[in-house]
Amino acid sequence: MDNNKEHACVYFLPIYAPGHLISMLEVAKGILQCNSTPSNTISIHILLTQPENSDKASPVSSYLQSLQTENLPIHLHPLPFVEPPHQFHCIEDFVTSHIRLYLPHIKAALSASPSPVSGLVVDMFASNVISVANELNIPTYIYFSSTATFLSLTLHLSSLQGKKDPINFSEVEEEICIPGLMPIPSKSMPDPLLDMKSASYKCFMYHAHRYIEAKGFIINSNIHIETKAVEALTQGVTDQLRPGTKFPEIYPVGPVISFGKSNVQEHECLQWLDRQPAKSVLFLCFGSMGAFDMSQVRQIAIGLEQSGHRFLWVLRMPNTEFLRGSIDANLEILPEGFVERTKGRGLVWPSWAPQIDILSHQAIGGFVTHCGWNSILESLWFGVPMIPWPLYAEQHLNAFMLVNEIHVAVKLEVDRKNKGFVSAMDLKQAIKQLMDPGSEEGIRTRVRVEEMMSACRKAVQRGGVSSVYLQKLAAELGKV
Repeated sequence: MDNNKEHACVYFLPIYAPGHLISMLEVAKGILQCNSTPSNTISIHILLTQPENSDKASPVSSYLQSLQTENLPIHLHPLPFVEPPHQFHCIEDFVTSHIRLYLPHIKAALSASPSPVSGLVVDMFASNVISVANELNIPTYIYFSSTATFLSLTLHLSSLQGKKDPINFSEVEEEICIPGLMPIPSKSMPDPLLDMKSASYKCFMYHAHRYIEAKGFIINSNIHIETKAVEALTQGVTDQLRPGTKFPEIYPVGPVISFGKSNVQEHECLQWLDRQPAKSVLFLCFGSMGAFDMSQVRQIAIGLEQSGHRFLWVLRMPNTEFLRGSIDANLEILPEGFVERTKGRGLVWPSWAPQIDILSHQAIGGFVTHCGWNSILESLWFGVPMIPWPLYAEQHLNAFMLVNEIHVAVKLEVDRKNKGFVSAMDLKQAIKQLMDPGSEEGIRTRVRVEEMMSACRKAVQRGGVSSVYLQKLAAELGKV
């Protein structure tokens, strides 16, 4: 080993949210694996913002604790606590403003690096850190934890606004045409981008302008999942470039999934699934923030009961605390006699459940999902077809992609103008389309999702398309 070889320090700045932080740090681990030679030249440093009232048992805390047991050259650097902003217009503005308050601490941490900093990888909502990186002459990479399609759409927000007076897309019936993408129905626009006059739209406009200053985009997707969007980004199709500037490099390295070390073999949900026939159970789970009011819960129960299919339903209730996940449910909100009538073919689980372990179980035949991108990637990895029920963020765009571009889901009628309401009849119809043995649409969807499962797994194997991009990224970050 060359002891005189200077190590490159690569810094990562995630936001303290499981859907963002965990996959970003899995990329960091992947970079180290690419660089795992006797002359390893990279060490990873994680700058951690301090959340208010951090829950030590949260998914983020648990993940960070497990990371420290893996004996990898990954160093955690908790930044000093900064009081969160009290005045903000939307969640995107809150996160962006909170990161801005951390800029002096981020600059101090980077300046104190024990070795040259070869790169800074920041969350998609932390593009304001690029100013600090530029001052220190450090190349910045944006980790985009969502889809290549959403990134491409974000990079074209200026042209959308420039072509017409500001509009609310929820009030018009038209298609949004972005170069290289399928036309997007206005009703499928992401929540933050529905209204051009909104604070969230302006926040994404700000990030889009800053993104172009980065050296590269690291995207949790690949060309098999999003062929059109990845090709468009690779060609540098955007309206943000200024004369003399170069479009950032694209590194589609997905699917990036944290499998962790399963300690849930005895979980009651898995024990119940062990007693069910193969591919017979519909799994319903709506993410850490997904929850419904009593009227919607009753509609779901009726739809499940009338469908006649087996189900495992993770039922959670809304949390009134800001930025806190859903809470355990009280089964008394279910229709009277529902649990007894569906006993044996259905299980309602009112607390956290091990989603990856459930999706990987042979009894699972379908997934009703809120369309969070991480959940979608997990479902593709295990070859589970989906019924999309988008709730917030970019999930309506994801749902459109699943049905119309990737063809791994059957459509569910969601009344977006009525808080995403789904009737029992519409849910029953979607379930039967997916799960009935003789359903032609269900058969086509299952064949397609198995093709995607194979493509996703090959992509991250050595020599696969995502692996090649990750190797390229690691080589670039290893340069001192």
